[in-house]
Amino acid sequence: MNRIAALPLFVGALALCAVSCAPSQPVALREPDPLPSAESTVSPPASARWVGYYIAGVPTQTAPLAALEAKTGQPAAVSHYFLGVAIEPFNVTMANNAAAHGSIPLITLEFWDFRKETPEQPEYRLTRITAGDHDAYLRRFAQDAKAFGRPILVRPLHEMNGSWYSWSGTANGNSPADFVAAWRHVHDLFEQEGADLVRFVWSPNADSVPKTPANSLGTYWPGDAYVDYVALEGYNQGGPGGWRSFSRVFDAGYREVTRLSDKPLFIAEIGSSESGGDKAAWIDEMFQALGSAYPRITGVVWFNRYKERDWRIESSLRSLAAYRQGARSWVTTTSVP
Repeated sequence: MNRIAALPLFVGALALCAVSCAPSQPVALREPDPLPSAESTVSPPASARWVGYYIAGVPTQTAPLAALEAKTGQPAAVSHYFLGVAIEPFNVTMANNAAAHGSIPLITLEFWDFRKETPEQPEYRLTRITAGDHDAYLRRFAQDAKAFGRPILVRPLHEMNGSWYSWSGTANGNSPADFVAAWRHVHDLFEQEGADLVRFVWSPNADSVPKTPANSLGTYWPGDAYVDYVALEGYNQGGPGGWRSFSRVFDAGYREVTRLSDKPLFIAEIGSSESGGDKAAWIDEMFQALGSAYPRITGVVWFNRYKERDWRIESSLRSLAAYRQGARSWVTTTSVP
């Protein structure tokens, strides 16, 4: 997901996008939930569990964030926003606003011109990142992040296992191996600049698109030495034929990433439509599942925007009430460990 309404949204294997992407297979309405995997039941629940939010315009201003916190009853441990590489530099005012509000900035770095509607942007090909074409921007970003002097979560090259971004491993002349090299290059550059408080978040989509062995999550894994946090993202699109439970959205991805690494794991983007099912029940199921079948997940960052669908927590009074109740039981801290 990104901040531009005209750009693509992909939910699992289903795609809604301005470039007319289509699902590889229709998803049956109200599929049965998968049984919890062995990997998802062997660990005790994380003791520190938190929530965060993406809200358009935040943290340029924080009033909308404070308003949502008042509705949900949960302070934001994370304030999520997007920056376009070579277009939008590190913004100290935004980072300061988030920190002053009590939230860690979660900055998604998008390696493309987000004003265009196609992933085919050769200047942002993964090999160009590795070759150093964007080093000037990245070094300045790392220097400014270092000068900021507080922890920052940086999420570059997210949803790399999809097909809709310039850095996708199956688009724009890229491969998963190119992704690994580019990721390590970016990480090493920040390390060279001494940006020690930047934490790198490796964040695939919960479903790979296309869903092939060559495009599996493991082919994108850069190694524990290059990752501080692992994150997943996924959406319940809703609508006729598109309703998927929380477990159906996240189970396969959770099994894969927990086999790859023991790094802290959270959900970096999530949302549910009101159309095609009971969103309040979906949110209730989410918090119940987080407390049982998915113990490795320590945080949930909700994509709180009316975009292609009304993803917002407060899209209905019932949905808001379900979130308030579920979060009250699940959340244990207001900060990210």
